Amino acid sequence: MVVGDVDRKVRLRAFQFLDDQTRAWGDVLPWRVLHAGFDFEGRRVPLVSQQGIFKPAVLPAVPLSIRTAPIIGGHTPPYEDEVTPDGLLRYRYRGTDVTHRENAGLRQAMAESTPLVHFQGITKG
Repeated sequence: MVVGDVDRKVRLRAFQFLDDQTRAWGDVLPWRVLHAGFDFEGRRVPLVSQQGIFKPAVLPAVPLSIRTAPIIGGHTPPYEDEVTPDGLLRYRYRGTDVTHRENAGLRQAMAESTPLVHFQGITKG
């Protein structure tokens, strides 16, 4: 299977999985469901990890999901992600190294118009 074909199929399966889980759980999905993920051709594909920018092993370069941390107990989240007045998400790079592989993956997603899943944290876990 061609790399681009794998990427497209995994993303389509991820969005179908999220549609199914949203019907089952509502708009707030438990971390354990997202971390358990779905099966793709015999491989488990989680949608999240401890990193905010997440690329599962099955994908070659572009992340599958990004997370915005919730404000917990008045503490400022590690990154200042925001929704702009025009409704667009301004997602901050990981750290300060723009060449970091996760940041490079985000730029590639933008350049190729690759869809990403965005999770907005509402509480820890």
